[in-house]
Amino acid sequence: AAEATMGEEGGWAVPVSYGYPLDEARTIRSRAGVFDLSHLGRIRIRGNGALELLERVCTADVAHQEDNTAMHTLLCNEAGGILDEAFLLRLESMWVLTTNAANREKLLAHLKNQDVVGAKIDDQTAKVSQIAVAGPAAEKILGAVLPIPVTGLARGEAKMGSLMIANYIASRSGYCGQWMLEVMVPGMFAGKAWAYITQKAGENAIAPCGMAARDILRIESGLCRYGHEVNETIDPITAGLGGCVDFDHDFIGAAAVEKISQAGPTRRRVSLVLDTPCGDDTGQTVDVEAIPRLGAAITRTDGGEIGTVTSGTFSPHLRKIIAMGYVAASHAETDAEVLVGSQPARITKVAGQI
Repeated sequence: AAEATMGEEGGWAVPVSYGYPLDEARTIRSRAGVFDLSHLGRIRIRGNGALELLERVCTADVAHQEDNTAMHTLLCNEAGGILDEAFLLRLESMWVLTTNAANREKLLAHLKNQDVVGAKIDDQTAKVSQIAVAGPAAEKILGAVLPIPVTGLARGEAKMGSLMIANYIASRSGYCGQWMLEVMVPGMFAGKAWAYITQKAGENAIAPCGMAARDILRIESGLCRYGHEVNETIDPITAGLGGCVDFDHDFIGAAAVEKISQAGPTRRRVSLVLDTPCGDDTGQTVDVEAIPRLGAAITRTDGGEIGTVTSGTFSPHLRKIIAMGYVAASHAETDAEVLVGSQPARITKVAGQI
């Protein structure tokens, strides 16, 4: 109904954009935007064996996670490769693991294969929708239009409640590098919630935004995407996600990840800014051919390949082409000059380094 351009992600039809992705990214940075994230996996875990199961499969310190919080965690294979990058919500009566769409069935099988007595695992994805509102004005707008107190939550906080007959779970996150509130509601109420926030809230209505804008903001913030920066051949240390790893508990892949941590990774994830002009400085005209694609070579300025690109886009905030990729650890230095394809570029950040 909103005339979205649709695409596919993990077997789901998802809104890529509702207009021009760069404008949507600007809207989120300047005011607020709303995303439909219903394609993400939502796995509920309950019972006496829930904690034992989650300690076994999650890299984060699950045992010390407090009630009503959301925590960034990874799930690894025995070799330390990342099965998925996820968020784990700990509520008073249950846990909810939110996964990437393409990895949901793989993770369901992985959880069930652990055969932990007393752990009840059920997939809530098809029953529950997920809507996220992001941007600097989002908290104030939500405070004005919602009859329930979901504003004021600190990042990483979560709460479960009920409005009329609809149960909801709200959590504060920041995947786009902006203030963000993610709300899970029963699928039967999702359409009404979406219509209200995008159309019927008067001057407080929030524009719908698609996955392309979300990806632009993700790359601007230097955050990972499964299948690009992380996959089953990349470990948490190489990916610069060591902050998600707690070595004080024995999770699957712990020995392999700790070995890499002690030795140091051979590659590091980096963020890059390209110097090549790509259109006018407003970003309304962008030379998309200049944007590096997954697998593009990163080389030294004097020749010699040192890595590859994992993600690239035009940043309407910086008005430049930006990218992420992996380079040999010996060349992973902030402000180092490199070439992306034939285009001059500069490393702006090395993930995992202070």
